Amino acid sequence: MPSIGDRFDKLKFHIELTKSGTIARRYFVIGAFDGALTILGVILGAYVVEGNLHPDLAKQLIIAAGLAGGIALAVSSTVGAFEAERVEHVLSHQQLEKAMLKPVEGTRKEAMRVSISVSAIVHGIAPLLAAFVPLVPFFFMSLDAAVLTAIVMTLGFLFVLGAYLGSLIKEMIIYTGLRFVIAGLATAIILILLGEGT
Repeated sequence: MPSIGDRFDKLKFHIELTKSGTIARRYFVIGAFDGALTILGVILGAYVVEGNLHPDLAKQLIIAAGLAGGIALAVSSTVGAFEAERVEHVLSHQQLEKAMLKPVEGTRKEAMRVSISVSAIVHGIAPLLAAFVPLVPFFFMSLDAAVLTAIVMTLGFLFVLGAYLGSLIKEMIIYTGLRFVIAGLATAIILILLGEGT
C-alpha cells in the first residue's frame, strides 16, 4: 500500500503533467472574485431596502441569503468547472489519440482525472470562502457596524487577491490590488444607488 508521501508525490506529478496548478489558480481567482462581489451585493441590497425600517429583518435576510448564495455559488462553480474541464480534457485526449493513431491509457489518463477534480474543488471552495467571510460580523455586531465591517473586509480581500495576481507578473501590487478594490467600490455604489431608487 502506497504511503502518504508516495501519494502526495504522485499527485504533484499529475498536477505538473497537466499544468493543473495554473488552471486551479485561475479558477480560484475567478471563484473568489465572484463570491466576494455576489455576497457584497446581497449585504448591500438587504441593507438599503430594509436596514432603516427593519434592521433585525435585514440581518436575518443577509445571513440567510448570504449562506444560501455562498452554497449555491460553490455547487454551481464546482459542477461548472468539473464539466467544462472534463469536456476540454476529453477533447484534448481524443486529439492526441487521433494524432498517435492509437488509444492512450495509463498515466496521462489518470493525470487528466486528477486535473479535472482539482479544478472543480478549487473553483467550488473559492467562492464559498469569499462568500462566508463577510457574513461573520452579522453574527456578532449591530447591523450598521456589521455592514461597514463586511464592506471593509470584502475590499481588503479584493485588494489581497489583486495584489497576489500582481506579484505573479511582477506588476506593482498596489496597482493591481486597487484595480480589484475599484471594481468592488463601483459595485457597492451601483447597488446603493439602485436600492435608494426602489
